[in-house]
Amino acid sequence: MHSLYKNIFLHQRNSFRNLICFQTLGPFSTTVTQYQPPHNSIIVDLLINSFGFTEDEAISVSKRLRFTVPPSNINRVPDLLKQNGFSDTHIKNLISIRPRVLSLKNQTLKPKLNLLQELGFCGSDLADLIIKNPNILAYGIDNYLIPNVKFLQALSDSNENIVKALKKSSWFLSFNFRKTIGCNVEILRQCSIPDKQISTLLFKQPRFFTQRPDWVKNHISRVEKFGFKRGSGSFIYAVYALSTMTKATLQVKFNMYKSYGWSESDIVSAFRKVPNLLMYSEQKVKAAMDFFVGEIGYNPKDFSSNPHLFTYSLEKRLKPRYEVLKILKSRGLKLECNILSVAVLPEKLFLKRYVLRYVEKAPDLQQVYMDSILDLETTRKKDG
Repeated sequence: MHSLYKNIFLHQRNSFRNLICFQTLGPFSTTVTQYQPPHNSIIVDLLINSFGFTEDEAISVSKRLRFTVPPSNINRVPDLLKQNGFSDTHIKNLISIRPRVLSLKNQTLKPKLNLLQELGFCGSDLADLIIKNPNILAYGIDNYLIPNVKFLQALSDSNENIVKALKKSSWFLSFNFRKTIGCNVEILRQCSIPDKQISTLLFKQPRFFTQRPDWVKNHISRVEKFGFKRGSGSFIYAVYALSTMTKATLQVKFNMYKSYGWSESDIVSAFRKVPNLLMYSEQKVKAAMDFFVGEIGYNPKDFSSNPHLFTYSLEKRLKPRYEVLKILKSRGLKLECNILSVAVLPEKLFLKRYVLRYVEKAPDLQQVYMDSILDLETTRKKDG
């Protein structure tokens, strides 16, 4: 009997020692393999046969299925997606990204698909949106998706603007609009900015509205220090422009314009007229200066009072129009204009005044103008 108790004790002690050694070894040993969850061979076969996964892909997907999917139901969600315009490739990609989609219930999935379709998404557009942001399928429709959609619709003239914005930034629908985004919209409204301008910025630059309200207020204060008045047409664009750069970056922009002989007051004055001025790259500014100063002979200071010239494309607008003026002057025509005044004209008015009007005296003018646009655009693409 004593021998029996002794053996039991030794066995327990050794078991305990082994347990301690195993637990101690784990964090430090490189020989202990990480635990791998088992895969369901039936699910793996179904993933291969139904959706075209390779064996390795199917095993990986099956291990990421958090909930057990009955084999008889594995095609339930894919069948619903096919009915709503998803291709086999779309479905495979979605399962690869978010395997748990196979565990969703059709009665909760279908209303979400219907909501997005009513908004304007259909077929491949609907599939692409969900593949880019599969979280959409996880959010509640009544307490999240519908309020978000209604929020956007209240700020938009049409659903088309919302669809364009979400195609570009599918993640946008994942935010809680009633909190951060709604708060930032209200802050801008308190600055007497009309909803039309707010919605334009919202759909073009949605990330601005996802920042902390204090961050937005800080940039509003920065803009006011530059002399912008709340409610002015350029106020919101100046706020966005400054929000894209740190104080160090802003100083670099100032130094760039100063290198062309502008004073600080010149820069501030130009910024008030064209808020995007400080967002232009050094390459863009240099190209414009090279053209107007180096090629035509203007003074760099001329731009401080005409900063809108930076907003026009050199290839598509400024250089082709300058070519037209050169041709007209070479034919002996005295024109009461210059490139600074001609640049601002709408395209139809420019063609009427300076191209079609002189077709008889310069029959090749229209073709030269069109060729100039095409040649410059081709050159730009090659250089880019």
